[in-house]
Amino acid sequence: MQDDVREREARIPEKGGEPIPPMRADVHSDSDPAVETPVEARQGFLDRPVLVVLVAGLVLAMIGWVVAEMWAY
Repeated sequence: MQDDVREREARIPEKGGEPIPPMRADVHSDSDPAVETPVEARQGFLDRPVLVVLVAGLVLAMIGWVVAEMWAY
């Protein structure tokens, strides 16, 4: 396990370095314990900011609530 940690730390550039290539679905680690790239370790991709999606959903829910209240009375 300590060898894995040393190997992983050896791959981290001191400063700057090469950009991280985009992750492809068929390129992953089969080692145990898994050695993941920063992109693989991320829980989601950075396509849309999560906050924008949450706020938009909240606004739509509030609009629906107001419409339902107006329609009910």
